[in-house]
Amino acid sequence: MVSLQFDIASTSEQDAFFGAFFKFVEAASLQDADSISIHSDTKETGMVKVVNFADQSLADQFESYWQQRRRWLGL
Repeated sequence: MVSLQFDIASTSEQDAFFGAFFKFVEAASLQDADSISIHSDTKETGMVKVVNFADQSLADQFESYWQQRRRWLGL
């Protein structure tokens, strides 16, 4: 299991993040529900999202996709 942490700066960025997350999951056509999961870090402001991936390849793909999406949205 590979975990990535994303610091979200604003509510609009959080909305964009969740949109990207769900589009990524849909596009990846994941068959195993346990291969990816997401939760908020409740110890802080809730603006830190932790995404768990079944393997490094999936994590790398999502990280690249999120970076491209942020640039496209001007975040």
